[in-house]
Amino acid sequence: MNMKFEGESRPQIIFNNEPKLSTYEVDQKFNERRLNLIPYVKDFVSNHDRFKGKSVSISFAEKGVSSLVSIIESSGEKTVLKIRLALSDSGEAHFLKVWEGVGVKVPHVIDAGYINGHEYILMEYIDAKKVGEIYRKGEIIKNEIYVELGQILHTMHTPRAEGYGRFVDGKAEFKEFEEWISCEDVQKHIRYVREHKLLGDEHGSLDAAIEVLKNHVKEENKSVYCHGDFSLGNIFATKPLTIFDPNPRFNDRYMDLGRSIIINIANGKEEVEEQLIKGYFQEQSYDRKVLQAAMLLNAYLKLDYQHKTKSIERMKNISEYLIRTRKFLEE
Repeated sequence: MNMKFEGESRPQIIFNNEPKLSTYEVDQKFNERRLNLIPYVKDFVSNHDRFKGKSVSISFAEKGVSSLVSIIESSGEKTVLKIRLALSDSGEAHFLKVWEGVGVKVPHVIDAGYINGHEYILMEYIDAKKVGEIYRKGEIIKNEIYVELGQILHTMHTPRAEGYGRFVDGKAEFKEFEEWISCEDVQKHIRYVREHKLLGDEHGSLDAAIEVLKNHVKEENKSVYCHGDFSLGNIFATKPLTIFDPNPRFNDRYMDLGRSIIINIANGKEEVEEQLIKGYFQEQSYDRKVLQAAMLLNAYLKLDYQHKTKSIERMKNISEYLIRTRKFLEE
C-alpha cells in the first residue's frame, strides 16, 4: 500500500499495508466497512494532538474480525487505534478501565470516542507476543498458565455491575437476567443451532440448563464485567499477563467462566478446564451443575458462527465434550 499523506501543519502519514480481509461470506459486510474506514484513520491521525508535527507510520494488524486495528508508530512510540466495525457500542474502553482499576494488567486507554459513527479506542501498544506463541500446548499445562488465568478472571469479576447483556448508552441492555435470556440476540443463536441440529438431547437439555441458571442468578444476584472471549489469543505473555480484546458483556460470573472453558475446548485444549476452575475458585466450593449449564448455553451462543465458518473440528470438540460432561447437569 505504502500511501503517503502530507499537509502543511499535519504529520506525514505512511500506510505500510492494507487491512487483511476475511474470506468468510458471513464477514463480507465487515470487510466493506474495514476498507471504507481507511481514510478516516488518516483523518484521525492527522488531527489528533498526540501526532502533531510527527512523521507517522501505520500498519494494519493481520487479525481481527470485528474491528479495524491500526498500529501507529511516531517518534519511536507505538500506540494502537482500534475501531469497532459494528455501529453499536461495545463498552470496551469502560471495561478496560474497570479492570485496570482492580489491578488487572490491560492496555492503558489513552483516548476513546467515535470515528464516523464507529466506536474507537486509542490505547497503549503492548510489545509482547501472545501466550500461545511463547509456549507449546504441553508447556502451558505444565506451567499451569491456566491456573494464573483463572485467578485473573476471578479478579476481573470482583467489581459489581448492574444488569445483563450488551453495553448500551453507558449501561447494561437489560435489567434482569431473564430479559437477556429471552432477547432476540440470544434466541436467534439458539434457533440456528436447533434448526441445523448442531446440538441435541445427548448434549444436555438446554431448557433445564436455563432453569438452573435462572435459579442461580436469583440466589447469587450479582452481575459482573465479563470478558466474553477469555482465551490464549487475547492474552499477552507479559509479567503479569496482559488481558486484551474483550467481547464485553454484563452477566453472571459462571457465564463468563463457562464461555472461556467452551472456547478453549473448541480449540482442543480440554486440559484447561481443571486449571481454570482451580485458579478461579482456588479452595472455595463451587456449583458444577451451574457451570455445566453455563457451558451448554454458551455452546448454543457460539456454534452458529462456527457452523457458518465451517469450523468442523471446533464444533466436534465442543460436541464430544458436552456429551461426556452432560452428567453434571443431570445430577
